Amino acid sequence: MMTQETQDRYYAGGDIYETIFQQYGFDAANAMADAAATGDNTAVNAALVKIKFGANLDTSTFNQFMSQITTDPLAAPLAGANNILGKSFLSLLKNPWVLVTGALVLFFALGGFDFLKRQLAKK
Repeated sequence: MMTQETQDRYYAGGDIYETIFQQYGFDAANAMADAAATGDNTAVNAALVKIKFGANLDTSTFNQFMSQITTDPLAAPLAGANNILGKSFLSLLKNPWVLVTGALVLFFALGGFDFLKRQLAKK
């Protein structure tokens, strides 16, 4: 339990109230004052955590899925597919065997076979 003197520090005009007001704003300072009014340290700590880090995220997979489906159903699947395809394509292009094969195909497409025949005919 908090003493009345400590609670007064959380109310308007108190040093803690002013600090929270300057850092997080009016609503945050009032939320801390409301939590201090209970006299419970746990409520004050919970209010401070909520002010600093925001409300707890919903961890329900179903709720997240429904929120996504009702707001933007293609956002996550398209973003995920884009991410997977982008990484797969870049890793494919960085493969040395793909680079060698591409160079050989380009060589023969630009007349490499005729070049080799001329080089062999010279010898």
